[in-house]
Amino acid sequence: MTTRTATQARYRNALIGLAAGDAWGYQVEFRAYTLMPAYPVPAPKKVWKVSDDTQMTLALHDALVDVANQLDDIDIVTKAITARFLEWQVDRDNNRAPGATCMGSLTRLRRGAHWHDADGALARPGCGAVMRLAPAALSPDPVWRGITALQAVLTHKHPRAIASALVLGSAIRSAHALRGRFLEHAISAAMSILSGESPWLRDEFLTQVLSPMASDVSGLLAAGANDVLIDALLDAYTVKQELATLTPAEYGDPCIGIGEGWESASAIAVGLLVADMATAPGHRRAPLNGRDALGWAATSNGDSDSIASIAGAVIGAAHTGDRYWAGLKLAPRFEPRYAKALRNAPTEAAGFLAAG
Repeated sequence: MTTRTATQARYRNALIGLAAGDAWGYQVEFRAYTLMPAYPVPAPKKVWKVSDDTQMTLALHDALVDVANQLDDIDIVTKAITARFLEWQVDRDNNRAPGATCMGSLTRLRRGAHWHDADGALARPGCGAVMRLAPAALSPDPVWRGITALQAVLTHKHPRAIASALVLGSAIRSAHALRGRFLEHAISAAMSILSGESPWLRDEFLTQVLSPMASDVSGLLAAGANDVLIDALLDAYTVKQELATLTPAEYGDPCIGIGEGWESASAIAVGLLVADMATAPGHRRAPLNGRDALGWAATSNGDSDSIASIAGAVIGAAHTGDRYWAGLKLAPRFEPRYAKALRNAPTEAAGFLAAG
C-alpha cells in the first residue's frame, strides 16, 4: 500500500467514523444522561440520520476538492469554504439542530462581511469549529494548519476555537502513530503553544491566515491554549487514568470530570479520551473497539453527536484497513445522498490529501 493509498483509506475511515458517530449521537443529542433509552445507547436501527457535523464536514471536503490545485492561495480557499458553508446554510436538510454560532456567523458573511470584520464571524469558542475539520487535517504540508484554522475562524473567531482545532487536527493527521496516546500528544502540543516552543508558531501560512485577526499570532494561539483547553485536556487525562482501573461497563458518562462538549476545548478532550480507550500502541489490545467506543461517546450528558463525531474521526484516521469499520460489524445505512458522498469522498480527495 502506497502512502497516498493509505491516506485515502484513513480519510475514508475517518469520514465513516465521523458520520456514524454523528448519527449515533444525534438520536439523543439533547437528552440528559439519566434519561437515555439504554446504557450504552443502541446504534440506529434503520436509517442512520446524520446532522450538521457530517453535513459541514462534507461541505469542507467539497470546498477543498473545488480548489485542490490552489490550496496555498488563502483568498481562493477562503472563498471556496465560505461558498460551500453558505450552500449548507440554506440546504433543505439543514434542519437538524445546526449550531447557533455557525448559522449566525454565516448570516453575517452572506451579508458581505469578511470573517475578521467587527461584524463578521462571531467570537465564540463553540464546538462547530472542531467537529468538521477532518478534511483540513489531512490536507498537505505546508497548508494543513492554516486551512484547519481558517475553517474554524470562518464561523468561530475565538482563540480557544482556533487552538482546539489545531490540536485536534494534529491528532487526526498523526492518528496512525498515536494510538492510545492522543491525550498525551494533545497536552504536549497545547503546552508547547503556551510556552512559545511550538513549531506551529513559525508556520508562515498559518500566520498569514490569522494575521487579519491579530498582529501577534503567537500570543493569540497561546491565549487559546490557556483558555480552558489545557485544563480540559489535563482533566481528560486524569479521567483516562481512572478508567484504567474500571471495566468498560463501569465507565459511565464520558463527560464527567471534563465538560459536556458544547464548546471546542471540552469537545476535543472528551473525543480524544474516547479515542484513547479504543486504540492502543503496537499489538496491545484497547479496552474498547471502535464500534463500542462510538456507543459510549454517544451516551453522554453533553453534545453527544459532536463528541461521537470527533471520536469516530480520530479512531478512523488511526486505521488504514479498507474494511476497518465493516470488520467491527459497523455498516451504517445512511440516507442516499450522504451514503454517496461518503463513498465518493476518498477518490475525490486524491487531489488535496497529504501524500503520507
